[in-house]
Amino acid sequence: MKNLWNDTDESVYVSRYSGKYHNDINTEKEILRQAYATTLLGADCALTMHGGGNTSIKVDLINKVGNYKRALYVKATGTPLNLFVPGHFVVMDLEFLEGLKSCGGIDDAVMAVEFKKRRLVETERLPSIESLMHAFIPARIVDHSHPEALLKIANRDGGAELLTECFGKELAVIPYARMGYDLAMAVSTAAGRKKGCRGVAVVHHGIVAWGDTAREVYDFTIEIVNKAEKFLASIIKKSITTGAAVSVDTLTKNYQKIEPLIRDALRFIDNRNKISLARLNFADVMELINSQEVGIVRNPPLTPDYPMSRRILPLWLDVDIGIDTDELSSQIKTAIDRHVKDYSDYLQKNGVSDQPVVDLLPKAIIHPQIGVICIGQNESSATATADYIRQAFSIRRAVFETGGVYKCLSDEYLFDMQYRGYQRS
Repeated sequence: MKNLWNDTDESVYVSRYSGKYHNDINTEKEILRQAYATTLLGADCALTMHGGGNTSIKVDLINKVGNYKRALYVKATGTPLNLFVPGHFVVMDLEFLEGLKSCGGIDDAVMAVEFKKRRLVETERLPSIESLMHAFIPARIVDHSHPEALLKIANRDGGAELLTECFGKELAVIPYARMGYDLAMAVSTAAGRKKGCRGVAVVHHGIVAWGDTAREVYDFTIEIVNKAEKFLASIIKKSITTGAAVSVDTLTKNYQKIEPLIRDALRFIDNRNKISLARLNFADVMELINSQEVGIVRNPPLTPDYPMSRRILPLWLDVDIGIDTDELSSQIKTAIDRHVKDYSDYLQKNGVSDQPVVDLLPKAIIHPQIGVICIGQNESSATATADYIRQAFSIRRAVFETGGVYKCLSDEYLFDMQYRGYQRS
């Protein structure tokens, strides 16, 4: 992975936004450098995607009534890092957040209410659900990202041991923990036990890195990713068994036949008119879904971010594209209807009812003679799904090719990621 830090670009970024975010010039420069570093973390989908990841900086602040406060500038929840501007930091009362370390846990609804009360600068934004993690780590700068290369090592049987083999003393390694208080305690405890480490790797999640300056922590994150990539390259053992390639002409013909039928089926189910579709038929995608090992990508979850932001897993469409159009249309509607019913049943078993049909529809439909059709209510949503799917395929393939067996999160954690109350507060 390329290190994107550029001193000239950083200087331009700082100059563009200076004069609004702190009354001390030097402190404001540090805040703006961290904002610039945040945009770099979001510039590569192999590091963070579409609202994933978060960053922070701790500074001293004189609030609007003249009181001295220790403040945590932390990314607002759901803010895409690639579009980050300094105003997307939420300024929190750091002393209050640190005081929660001994509370033993905090409910999402209570956390949302308390976080809104403890903002030191007025904003409608809610701070990241992982704000406590940033607060509990004593370092000035904290960056959290979801590197694809790390997930390729971690998301398998024995993933934690393999991470330790890869990173040695540089990172502490912990199992997946529920976002919020649980993750904050797990990360800070692991950091305290492994003296001298500069970060924590979380299985099925990503890395947390820290240090004194924005440049230092960003550089370290890139170093970790590059080390993971080299490690993966050194343990490749086999390749997938590829099937017959599907020609571009066939892909185009099949898509032209099925695309209006899918649109019609989705409207038939939820009676909406605005549907955007994005095609995903790159060579690596087609190679995998037509391979003998296609089963490695058919089981959930695809990536940690996928169920949280896309909610519903893809629909594998088992139909013969060559059949009569009316029959094909009927089979597509039946498959989507079954998907909706199955997902509704799953939610009801977990205590969620009365979901709008639009939230139960597949966000992606996969067929070996078409590729992946990604679905959204607008173009950006459909494109985001395509990004998640492609990364998911890449992770599963890498686990297989390095001799591993992909390991999913537990059903409890999967459901939690989809329906956390905090993100909807």
